[in-house]
Amino acid sequence: MWMWRSWLRVLCLAGGLWAVGCTDYGSYNVSWTFEGDPPGEVRCGQHGVDSIRLTGMSTEGDGSEVTTLCTTQPSFSHSVPVGTWTFTVQQLDVRGRPITPTDAQGYPLPDPTATATIAKDTETPLDPPIVLTPRPECGDGVDNDDDGRVDLDDAECAGSASTPSESPPAPQ
Repeated sequence: MWMWRSWLRVLCLAGGLWAVGCTDYGSYNVSWTFEGDPPGEVRCGQHGVDSIRLTGMSTEGDGSEVTTLCTTQPSFSHSVPVGTWTFTVQQLDVRGRPITPTDAQGYPLPDPTATATIAKDTETPLDPPIVLTPRPECGDGVDNDDDGRVDLDDAECAGSASTPSESPPAPQ
């Protein structure tokens, strides 16, 4: 009797390991642009964005989190178990802190989301494509007008981080 129980445990363990190893995988591809940037141009550093964090959850309960540098190649692929996934995209600053985009009045905007149905051994693009809202120039931590002053230290920002541009107004 003892011998049968031992064999039964071994078979159950082997079956469990086999089941885990048989999970089907596919991959997703995510690419992003910044609202207002010229087509084909990605200006991460000019918006004060150092990296992009993509967090996903499948309807089957699987989770995934990937952080990648925001470079001139604004895309990456990642392998996940097959299923229907919903992803949330966050912009991160150089310290790895989330950047909360705001609208023209300074109200926070939600992080962009996208979905994908991942199939076995295929690469699926996220839908819709990710468009990130950059912070206003007076609150992005970058000297956008190259005058040696950043954000609120720049006279053109008029003391408000929600001012859209560090550049002086165009002459009338």
